[in-house]
This record gives sequence, C-alpha cells and structure tokens, in this order.
Amino acid sequence: MEMPDEATRKRPWEKFDAEGNKIKRKKVPGAKNIRIRKHVQPKNAVSCLNELVTGVVYNTEQEGGVGQHFGVSVTVDGNSYHGYGPSKQIARNNAAEAALVSFVKPPVPKAAGQEEDNEIEDKTPWATLASFAMYKLFNDWKDGRIGTNHSQAFPGVAQPNLQGFFNQMVGGPRPVTVSAPTSTSTNIISQYLGTPAAGGMKSPDSANNANTPFVAKPAKQIPDNAAAMHPVMVLHQMRPDIQYNTNKTTGEDKKPYFYVSVNIDGQQFTGEGQNLKKAKFQLARDAIYALFGVASSFELPA
Repeated sequence: MEMPDEATRKRPWEKFDAEGNKIKRKKVPGAKNIRIRKHVQPKNAVSCLNELVTGVVYNTEQEGGVGQHFGVSVTVDGNSYHGYGPSKQIARNNAAEAALVSFVKPPVPKAAGQEEDNEIEDKTPWATLASFAMYKLFNDWKDGRIGTNHSQAFPGVAQPNLQGFFNQMVGGPRPVTVSAPTSTSTNIISQYLGTPAAGGMKSPDSANNANTPFVAKPAKQIPDNAAAMHPVMVLHQMRPDIQYNTNKTTGEDKKPYFYVSVNIDGQQFTGEGQNLKKAKFQLARDAIYALFGVASSFELPA
C-alpha cells in the first residue's frame, strides 16, 4: 500500500508506518481529566460572577449585628439580586449565587425541519457554572453534609421571581411553585431538568407540605470509623433533624465571635468559636461523645 504524501493528504498530522497503515495515537492516561481540570476549577460565586460580568459592584443594604444578618445586593443586566448571611462575605457570595441563576438559559425550541448543524448556539456558561457547582459540593463535603439536605434557619439567598423565566420553557407556560428556599440553584436547576426539588411541591394539591423541609432518616448504627470522621458529619448522620441556634457577638478587638447551641434528646450542647465552623465542630465533638460515646480524633486544619 502506497503511503500518501504528507503535503497532499487531508490530515497532515496523521502518521503512517512503512506499509502505509495508519498509526493510531496512543492514549495518554488521564489526558481527559487534565483538560477538564485546566478549564474547570472550584470557584466561589463571587469569582464566577466576576468571570461573566466585569465591574460588579456589591451594595450593603443591611448591617449585621446580634440577631440580624448582613444584607448585600448586586445588579446584573439591570436586575437586582439579594443575599443574606452572618458576615458580609457570606452575604456577598449568596447575592452572587442568586445572580448566577440568571445565566441558566432554558433550552431553545427547534423549529420543524431544522437540521442539527443549524441549531441556535447555547450561550449558557456551563464551564463557569460547573466551577461553582464543584465549589458548593466540596464545601458540603468539608462541612459534613453528605447525602442529606440540611436547610438553614434563615434564607441565605433571596429567591428571584422565576415564573416569567420558566414561562419561556418549551411547551408554553408551566405552573411554577417556589418552595422554602433551600438553595436558589437547586430550585431552578430542578425545574430546568423537569424534576421536583427536594422539599418542594410536586403538585398544587400538596400546598400544605410546601414549607416542610426534607429530613433524612437517622442512621441505624454509628459508623465504624466515626472517631476519624468529622464530628458534624457523625452528628448529622445520627440526628439529621437538629436545628442550631446561633448567636454572634463582637469582642473588644471588633472581631466577631459565634455561639451555637442545640437540644438533642433532652440534652443541651453548646459550642463557640471565631467562626460558625469552629463553633459547630466543638458542639458536635462534645455531643457525639456524650450521646454515642465517640471520642473524636478529627482535627480541623489550621
């Protein structure tokens, strides 16, 4: 078999052996993962929004204090989005997350007889949204939220008006029911995929259950490696229905300090720290030892 000339063949990068047979490229182990990792890295909502919109300005609308959260707003394409949290940074991230929802575009209906090559370009920034999704997933794992939905006592993200958005979906208007705000992205993506959101209403007949949060069933027995696990993870597996009471104060150095308390099986447990993670960690460590006899050896990173 005669080997084609390199200058005349359509794919000059292809290589042939002495007999004219095409030499297949060797697959590099992990090459696909390397390419994905190059373009998709875990990023918080603020970083992702900065990639999509230049010159983003955040306005503090509500100053935080004892018993009150910070309120931050951000304007994107003329629309205002709000977020709340125990610190300005958390409130800013929640506002940015609400703004990211507006970049999720519904699928464009294909006209009859339209060919595949003529499809309208999808302008949804999937790579940026994937980076934020990875960031949220890793934070949930780090905080011990695995396989369950632990809704907060306060809405971190102000729910946008989604009715007009979903009226543009294929097939005409759809009745949209916005449940208690577990996460803005959870609700809108669930509607985008046509699946009910956790804790949301499946039909108008279930209106009485609209505000009932999803509660996982407690584990039947303590995990074998409970001592090496994050104490908060162990506590949530054994008592998934607990609700924390948080209180924030400011010390003489003007730095915030957090107190967390919870009642479990008639016993009161407390924790304190410079942030909520440390306070919950201390509380959970004491609780699993008192309730289940688990002496945690897990240590928080410095």
